[in-house]
Amino acid sequence: MEQGNGKAIDRRTFLAGLGATGALAAAGALAGCTGGTADAAAGSTGSASAQTSGQTTTGAAWDAQPASVASQVSSTEDHEIVVVGGGNSGMICALEAAQLGGDVIVLEQTAGNTMWAGDIDACDSQIQKDAGLTMDKEFAIHDLVRYASGKCDENLIRLWAYNSGPFVDWYQKNLQTKGLDVMLDKVKKQFYPDNFYNTNVYHTAYQPPMQETANHMGSEVAMPAMLELLAETGKGAVNYNTTVVELVQDSTGKVTGVVAKTKDGSYVQYNAKRGVVLATGGFLGNKDMMDELGMVSHKYCTNHTGGDGRNGDGIKLATWAGADRDTSCAGSMLIFDRGCITTGGDGGLGVQGGGNPNLWWPGSQPFLRVNSLGKRFSNEDNTYDFEFNLSAQQPGHFWWQVFDSSSWDDVVNFGTTICSRVVANPDAKNCLLLGKFYPCRNAEEWNSVYIQPNVDAGVLIKADTLDELAEKMGLPKDTFLATVKRYNQVTASGEDTDFHKAPWRLSAIDQGPFYAAKMAGWALATLSGIHVNYDFNAIDEEGNPIEGLYMSGLDVGGFFNGNYPQLYGGLCMGRCTTLGWLAAHAIMGQAYPVPVESAQLACNRVKA
Repeated sequence: MEQGNGKAIDRRTFLAGLGATGALAAAGALAGCTGGTADAAAGSTGSASAQTSGQTTTGAAWDAQPASVASQVSSTEDHEIVVVGGGNSGMICALEAAQLGGDVIVLEQTAGNTMWAGDIDACDSQIQKDAGLTMDKEFAIHDLVRYASGKCDENLIRLWAYNSGPFVDWYQKNLQTKGLDVMLDKVKKQFYPDNFYNTNVYHTAYQPPMQETANHMGSEVAMPAMLELLAETGKGAVNYNTTVVELVQDSTGKVTGVVAKTKDGSYVQYNAKRGVVLATGGFLGNKDMMDELGMVSHKYCTNHTGGDGRNGDGIKLATWAGADRDTSCAGSMLIFDRGCITTGGDGGLGVQGGGNPNLWWPGSQPFLRVNSLGKRFSNEDNTYDFEFNLSAQQPGHFWWQVFDSSSWDDVVNFGTTICSRVVANPDAKNCLLLGKFYPCRNAEEWNSVYIQPNVDAGVLIKADTLDELAEKMGLPKDTFLATVKRYNQVTASGEDTDFHKAPWRLSAIDQGPFYAAKMAGWALATLSGIHVNYDFNAIDEEGNPIEGLYMSGLDVGGFFNGNYPQLYGGLCMGRCTTLGWLAAHAIMGQAYPVPVESAQLACNRVKA
């Protein structure tokens, strides 16, 4: 498999290098295409602007369709399937299509592939069954519909629920051929009833043997293996530094290929006999698009790690080809409450990309939170997005997290899970993330991994007394001291009569030194895209499929709305990979492992 530099990728070399450089360097390749797009080709093909558009463009910079470059095409290639985007969903789709016998070319705008996402939520994988775990899929489906306030496609969610287990089985089988495996993270928040989470475990690829902590996991290890597997089919390849700039449509509107700009600046037309799959990673890197489509929460995030290259290009391409955008999905983003404000002023709030590259990973721990007035304002024991939303309503749209020297004992007792967990556990994913964050085994590791480096970096304020801490935070001292005193009182009583936080997540702030972090959000992904049918064809406003055009990953709309359901750990990647895998089946004319009758009926694939 050729990289952008013309050298074959070697999985073992990659893993060895990753251990030296950290995952952050590998996180740079996050999307599939970028830049302006236009739709047309020479001869019998027609431009997207000549077709009926699913949405009228607004004329905004992000929405303006540039002129076609079809006349500048210097060469053509013929394939069965063109996948635009070499991220997780695109590569899964390409590998399955190739293994089913399809001739596949993946076009990736950067010099590499996404290497840092990795947790996969699924229902009834064989790994779960072997562990004696069963999932109530219909309960989960209706819970996700409720979470989205009904502004979603229930059939799409049902397709994920019933096919996600078989997808993980396929994923594990493939990775095992490369000496890798998939583990099940069985640790959940402590002290809750067993049925509190419905998909309370998630899957992660890893390299055996598992270390106690700091393992490279997820697509960091899976992606190189998938590239090897794709090459071994003899049916698939990846072209890097190749930016798709327009779709090719014939006179009926059928999508028959793409035009892409290559590394040397020339334009190549890639014809696709079976279809084109757009998997370009959403639009976290497009401020104007987020603003106009209602994702205003990004303005309260100081960190947008993961946004580079994700400019909404797949969604724009599909829209210009006549597809219907999911416009009901206003505000839907995946946000963590772990961004930092370590610079003067607002720390970059209100600007694209944030003004601060730092993350405070324990920001999701349920320590005391106060606003700029020095007052407590919520039950700190919420999911990441809910706690972010509550906090962003405060003056200045930021908050302070406050704790003391007993923080290691606190995080052990808090028992948080999914990616907020900072305590190593033999039944959990103990993952090195972004080169510097991983679960710790003891107080010494906690101090060396999280506390001291962040004090040195200015992420954490440290003070010997609460009076000194208030001064360094710039808060009204009397109000802040009264807030801490009250918090310590309810902690001592064992009952939070103010905000009713769970008693095991109360911890007095009374042992110096004391710490505070000035916090905002970390924007990870947009969750709105193009409406699709049962076959993952993009559809127009009347629900008619656009022949030859398929959507995958974060470019698919209709699954989430309003908030990301973070109690379902790994659901973002779980739906991206599972639905991309199913799209490969549809393109290749193969039945899904678990057909869903309601979706078939909605798509008229079977008679009522």
